[in-house]
Amino acid sequence: MEMRHVKTFCAIVKHGGFSKAALALGYAQSTVTGHIKALENDLHIPLFDRLGKKVLLTKAGHQFHPYALELLAIYEKAQEIPQNNDYLEGTLSITSNESLAVYRLPQLLRTYKQQNPKVNIVLETTTNEHAMKKLHEGETDVIFLIDESIAHNDFIIRTFCNETFGWILPIHSPVQENPFRLLQDTQFIFTEQSCGYRPMVDRFLRQSGNILEKTFETSNVEVIKQAVMCELGISILPYIVVQENCQKEQIRFQPIETPAVIQSHVIYHKSRWISPVLQSFLSLLERG
Repeated sequence: MEMRHVKTFCAIVKHGGFSKAALALGYAQSTVTGHIKALENDLHIPLFDRLGKKVLLTKAGHQFHPYALELLAIYEKAQEIPQNNDYLEGTLSITSNESLAVYRLPQLLRTYKQQNPKVNIVLETTTNEHAMKKLHEGETDVIFLIDESIAHNDFIIRTFCNETFGWILPIHSPVQENPFRLLQDTQFIFTEQSCGYRPMVDRFLRQSGNILEKTFETSNVEVIKQAVMCELGISILPYIVVQENCQKEQIRFQPIETPAVIQSHVIYHKSRWISPVLQSFLSLLERG
């Protein structure tokens, strides 16, 4: 069984067909077909049902798919084994939500890069749901999320930081004013529905008994901060997001009532091989 054939199989599943996989891999479609025939011969099982133009995984194909992903991940990580003991080489793939990627990870990655100058770092920002999916499918090494509670049998989940949440208010808003009273005349600015801490914010607002008549929603926390500074509304965000703005007296932060603290998490796959590149990163996290 050749790894290039396994890679082709995974590409067909990911992209949904032979022709799309051929395009993604830079192969002729006949080459893709040949790879799958060879793989099926090696395994002595049919991997796909070909129904006209549609290609569907067989039961055996479904069973083989997670093993194929694991084989491919191990093969790719094996390429990262350094040729000497001076420096690690390879790629560290990180997926994170936006707030942590912008305000928590840069200093951490700076330290890691100083220790491992030959390691390439790939950092992608996305939603919690998509990050979990990428980790499950072996498309990233480690993910960082802010969420009230995360549980998954296939993942190792560690606390990264405690994130304090509070009202984000215009700097000239009355210090003693109840933020809910401000909402009588201004709008509340929400993060997107898929944001990890949106459920907490929704629940907090709902339990307050206040009805929000004017709202604004955006996926970008920088947009929220700029909107608050321009007095377009108020919001609730982690303190780390506005710490610098508060120090510059551009925004006022007022902690909310319970729960004011939500944990951010670092998560990696329980069953996948931990490469030297990833192990070095996890060790840095453990040292704090």
